[in-house]
Formats: sequence, structure tokens, C-alpha cells
Amino acid sequence: MATFILLSKISLRSPGEIRSLAAMDREFDRRLREECPQVRRIASYALLGEYDFLHIFEAPDAKTAAHVALLANVFGHCTTQTLTAIPFDEFKEIVEKI
Repeated sequence: MATFILLSKISLRSPGEIRSLAAMDREFDRRLREECPQVRRIASYALLGEYDFLHIFEAPDAKTAAHVALLANVFGHCTTQTLTAIPFDEFKEIVEKI
């Protein structure tokens, strides 16, 4: 399994929509379990800065990670960026071979 980072920035249509974020997250989690049962959501964070949320998850491949990112966009006006995360110990092994 590979580790991925999903950064998202939401654009709420009205200030009152902020209250619905928890319900949207529960629905995202439900759909994630149904549509991508092989994905393991490791952690999620609200951020201060350029992005609003960060989700860390494991998926078998980039195609599945793309499914997760597209699923996140289903919930409204959202932009996402998905990154591959390599554990530093594995990265050191790569560096040592160079």
C-alpha cells in the first residue's frame, strides 16, 4: 500500500455551510468505505493556511488515490491536490543506492 496526502480547499457558498462540514465528512467517510474498501484513512486535519484540510490515507495505487480525490470533490466547491508520501526510511534506502 502506498501513502497519499490529500490537500483540499473548500469554497462555501454561504457562511452557514460551515456547520455542515462534519456531516459532509461523515458522508465522505461512508462513501469511501463503500466505494474504496481497500483504502485506509489514517488521519485528517483542519489546517490554517493555503489549504483547509489534510487527509492522509493508504491506497493500493494511484488510480485508487484519484478515486478518493474525486470523491472529495463531490461535496461541493472544492479544489484538491494529491501527493504521494514516501516514508523517510524508505526514501533513505533510495538515496543510499545513488
